[in-house]
Amino acid sequence: MAKSKRITSIHTDKKYKGLGDLFYVESPILGLATNLEDTKREPFHALELYALPDLRYGWISIPKETTLSLASLNHNQLSSPINYLIGWVNTNLYIYDLEHQYTVYQNTLDGSITSAIFINDATIACLVYTSANPLRVIFYKSGVQNAYSQTGTCLASFKGRLFIGNGKILYFSSANITDPSFSGDPFSTTNGGGYLILNYPQVSKICYLLPWEDMLYIFTDGGLYVLTVSLASNSPSTFYIIDAGINYDFSKAKILQIGNRTIIVTSVGMFFLSGMNLERFDWIVADQLSNLDFTKAGCGYYQGQGFVFVPYLNQDKTLAYSIEHAQFFYLPFKVINCVFTPSGKTYDFSQTNLRTLFSDMAHYYKFIYTSVLHDYGQNRFKYIREAWVNGQGNFQVSFLYDNYGISQSRFYSAVGPDLSTYRTSFGRKGYRIGIQINSDDSGAFAFVNKINLRVHVLSHVNYFYYTG
Repeated sequence: MAKSKRITSIHTDKKYKGLGDLFYVESPILGLATNLEDTKREPFHALELYALPDLRYGWISIPKETTLSLASLNHNQLSSPINYLIGWVNTNLYIYDLEHQYTVYQNTLDGSITSAIFINDATIACLVYTSANPLRVIFYKSGVQNAYSQTGTCLASFKGRLFIGNGKILYFSSANITDPSFSGDPFSTTNGGGYLILNYPQVSKICYLLPWEDMLYIFTDGGLYVLTVSLASNSPSTFYIIDAGINYDFSKAKILQIGNRTIIVTSVGMFFLSGMNLERFDWIVADQLSNLDFTKAGCGYYQGQGFVFVPYLNQDKTLAYSIEHAQFFYLPFKVINCVFTPSGKTYDFSQTNLRTLFSDMAHYYKFIYTSVLHDYGQNRFKYIREAWVNGQGNFQVSFLYDNYGISQSRFYSAVGPDLSTYRTSFGRKGYRIGIQINSDDSGAFAFVNKINLRVHVLSHVNYFYYTG
């Protein structure tokens, strides 16, 4: 994972006798830091940032989305990238080719669909809300459909078998389930199927099943468990369940898999799952968690980096995280249940029709950045003399001043061309200072990769020097 950037230089330019110091600050823009103490923030961490991290430009304005003719679907796809998506709307089952953006398969079943996955390239398993034979195994290329009495809440394909979570019980089929000519019960022990019971008092429901290498993660309402299988044999006699020692109610979580990273998004934190350990990565924005709809979290991709997206509950925006840059930022719109393809197309399911995000390279959202207010480790009042914005676009730049939190004033705004220098005049000062940068409403591409400030730190005897 890429390390987050830090300020490259703060150095004193000159000392004014009796009037304080003049120093330069040079730094790239950093991502959101809404939950850090001031002493842990860098001066150019963001309190507000609507932009994408980019390897070439630093931070760029967000390309707009494209709406497709394909209808949005419900789905329980946990992993990306994917070429094909299986989903449903009420009783209608669909397979989309997301790379080429067309419908591969459509079928109407006799009940509302609650879950659907691919067992292999030619076989679908889905659970249907109906009184008889709720499990359907569909060989969609030949049209054959088999129905079974098993029911449950989640499905997974692992080691050529179908696994179903139902309460505390984990059912598994034999490999015969993918044979359209097989007429027996693939879940019976005589045919190589069976079940395992999670005999743990804290467990009452299996919430998610996620295959990972030679393990099957079992996320329950009472913790995380792992099914291991002998590498030399796929026999049920070698199945063994291990308690991972992570006691959390995963019914209150969303599980995502982006490439080789497994992410757990919950109302109490966001974590990477590494083996059987959780690594929390959201401390910097932890105060936002109560505002997020974690059940609709998804993932995306843009120019070599994977994203985690978590929409807000009551605001039309989305909190996003770049795995490669380890930076948080905002999208100025709500997205839900996103997935992406190997070529990098990101799909959003928040509207009536599918949208591909970041796909309209002719139109962009406004670049918006507001830094944190920082004291620069100096217990004195400060005055911004000049700011240099290294980037491209017509920007409105504002200097922000805060006097011990009692009042905050925004002073001096201007619109200028690329690589602009923004100057202020006497009249404002603050104990903590910051900067705000907004691009214009033209919808043109804009980026910022570095900010330089020239700051006068006032001496104690010069308190009234810049009062105007």
